[in-house]
Amino acid sequence: MKVVRFIAGMRYFVLIPVIGLAITAGILFIRGGIDLLGFLWEMVAGIGETDTKSVIIIELVEIVHLFLVGTVLFITSFGLYQLFIQPLPLPAWLEINDIEELELNLVGLTAVVLAVNFLSVVLEQQDDNLALYGIGYALPIAALAYFIKVRSKTKDNERENLPTSSKMNSQTSGANWVLYERGDKAGIPSYPTEEEKTGKKENNSQSK
Repeated sequence: MKVVRFIAGMRYFVLIPVIGLAITAGILFIRGGIDLLGFLWEMVAGIGETDTKSVIIIELVEIVHLFLVGTVLFITSFGLYQLFIQPLPLPAWLEINDIEELELNLVGLTAVVLAVNFLSVVLEQQDDNLALYGIGYALPIAALAYFIKVRSKTKDNERENLPTSSKMNSQTSGANWVLYERGDKAGIPSYPTEEEKTGKKENNSQSK
């Protein structure tokens, strides 16, 4: 029993990445918020300056990139806590019931982060290596999209099969109940009910 308790208690080691990821995500959110406020102040204070649209878009994309990475870390932290420790009072879309749901959320957000990062590279890059960058970002995004499609299709098939299996179980239990009720007629031994047991006890006491 002590070994079992020790093994069960090892799940609390998950609190190390949970707390670390949550703190890191919070720092990224704070950094992104500070950058966003600074960007807004520059926009308001430097109305007369001639900043190109590409520079503005690059700064916004970098801020969004920080928020997205922080979101990925937060979802990972929440998911690990729900899987290994206990459920959390979170919205339905943040509830993680198995490792596959956590993988799908992480893969989807990772694809978005890669796309945003590639957009910043496109806006900043000035040489002729954009094709190589595009291939380097497109291949993992396509692989992640295919992974999401396959996993989603698999989960949909599992959900469709669940009602069928539950229906078969209910039919089997109903058939067993019918056999139990008709046990005497079909030659199948039936077990006495509580009323029959009580009646037999009363008859035995009266005969004594």
